[in-house]
Amino acid sequence: MRSIKKQTNFPMLWRGCLKLWLENLAKDNQLSLLTGTYGNISGKSVFNNNGKRRYFLEKRWARGGDVLTAIMMNPSSAAHNQTDKTVDQLIDVAKVQGCHALYVVNISSIIDGSSNKLKSVQFSYEAINWAFVPQAITEAKVVFLGWGIKGQLGMLEQQKSNPDLVNTFTNLSSKLYCYDVLKSKDKKFATKPLYYVPHPRPRLEQEKYRYEPIRKITSLELVKLFIR
Repeated sequence: MRSIKKQTNFPMLWRGCLKLWLENLAKDNQLSLLTGTYGNISGKSVFNNNGKRRYFLEKRWARGGDVLTAIMMNPSSAAHNQTDKTVDQLIDVAKVQGCHALYVVNISSIIDGSSNKLKSVQFSYEAINWAFVPQAITEAKVVFLGWGIKGQLGMLEQQKSNPDLVNTFTNLSSKLYCYDVLKSKDKKFATKPLYYVPHPRPRLEQEKYRYEPIRKITSLELVKLFIR
């Protein structure tokens, strides 16, 4: 009976731990932690005070401690009380993986629904943003990488001034998944190839991965992504 009681209470304890670190990070950095629901799915989001940067998003559809954390390029319109097609697709991926919730963090915290408008300066290293990423990875059962070419370039640029960022991923490499690892066909990377993880909804082929399974990232692919 004791073991049954512990298993029953675990989700409550786990969610209490989530609430604690999330509240503490938001409070320490003077950020807004908001809660709400959309389509019978509860949500949490953390924004800066003017609402132009989002540091964390949670979507939860079931009680339990199994989480898929998605690390993306930058936030769009999804929040605690609304969604978008990318988040909907990620929720489906998380459910296939047997998870109870989705976390979303990003290489850049700047909210913009159009990747064409993003400039390299918008991917400058931001300490507050990287306070959320490692915690979201640690909490996860599965970590999905889907930041696209611009996110890849932003990640590599941030590593130049903060080389320890790579340890955030290599220390928990067994959790890392993606749809694929691709080599850019852009001629400017001909002499020095750029490898990247594609966005779940590529701009010119938005349904390409809609029903594709995710897969683990190999050790060789990890090197290609983080060492250039």
